[in-house]
Amino acid sequence: MAAKSTRRTKHQALRLRRALIGAAGSVAFVVLVLIARLIGVVAVPDALFWLFAAPWLAGSVGFVLFVITGRNLALADPSMTLPQILWAATGPICLFPFVPDLAELSYLALLVIGYFGAFRLANLHYLVTNAVLAAAMGLAFFVQQFLWGADVALGPAALGFSAFLCALGVVTAVGFEVVGFRRKLTERNHELTHAFERLRDLAIRDELTGLHNRRYLMDVLKKQRALADRSPEHCFSLCFVDLDHFKRVNDVFGHAKGDVVLQRFAEIARRTVRAVDYVARIGGEEFVLVLVGTPEQNAAIVAERIRSQTARLVISDLLPDFRISASCGITEYRHPEDIEQSISRADGALYEAKRSGRDRIVIAGQDAAAGSPPESERPSPEQQAPEANPERRSRTATEGGAP
Repeated sequence: MAAKSTRRTKHQALRLRRALIGAAGSVAFVVLVLIARLIGVVAVPDALFWLFAAPWLAGSVGFVLFVITGRNLALADPSMTLPQILWAATGPICLFPFVPDLAELSYLALLVIGYFGAFRLANLHYLVTNAVLAAAMGLAFFVQQFLWGADVALGPAALGFSAFLCALGVVTAVGFEVVGFRRKLTERNHELTHAFERLRDLAIRDELTGLHNRRYLMDVLKKQRALADRSPEHCFSLCFVDLDHFKRVNDVFGHAKGDVVLQRFAEIARRTVRAVDYVARIGGEEFVLVLVGTPEQNAAIVAERIRSQTARLVISDLLPDFRISASCGITEYRHPEDIEQSISRADGALYEAKRSGRDRIVIAGQDAAAGSPPESERPSPEQQAPEANPERRSRTATEGGAP
């Protein structure tokens, strides 16, 4: 969420800069025309001049205010590139018939405006936009020569207009290169972003299960401890989980099946906790849950859900009675202890759960909460499934081993 907000802020800053550039260009154009009037180069009535200049400048400033207030974010194109281009072009085009002595200034302004679209528009939209600008200037030229009756020779004026069209064509061609470069740069940026996210995931996640790893877990615990130390009402609990006698799975079914079991347990843990909680794999079959804002008694409820779902997990359809169990040790962070003390206490609770019969939950400092009957009262995997060894033997025989 924070990264997304940062990106939006950066994009808005870029949009504001572009709107300010457009507004500054409009002001510069009006100032140059005013200077030309003052030194007697052109003679445009005040009423006619400000009839065009005032609303044109107001519109340019309006784009800036639109970005500052954030109203542009509700638009399909928050950058408003096309509307800004078309609006910026109306000033030079509308004044062109009435100030023939400043034709070069109008041409130059349109060339700059035409190039502006290369930084945002796609190739087709950029081409069509510049074609519209050329057609609009052609209409203004027609009005100047045949309707307004400006005292300008047709030949030199037509030559100047032709030069403008050639220059606009060159600007458009160069703009295509800019558009292509921008597209390639965007693609490379996306590739780099994806690669960076992939590297970040590799650095903080367990490759097999997709859960967080020990390094990320320690960062989370440090942050949670800092929050708890600053705010007395903030609490969090640690839940250490170990899959009991997991080696039996590898011995009976092979390591590939063992990996699948770890992945399925990881999915159980992910589904059970909330989005604000964390699940990490810290060893072969050892996992840690960080339950945010959860006292240890409530953490035991979460652990029981995971324990009971693990006990119902079917390892193999060929041996449906072969099951695994999970032992859990829980503690709540106690201010102002070091996080290592919390870890040690949760690990001790897990050891107690193992010592007292496995398949149970122990809250540090309390008695074990039993789940299934202790191991001493349960049948062994061979007793659960007499055909366990035949399954293993059949696979071994297929691989060329002795039955």
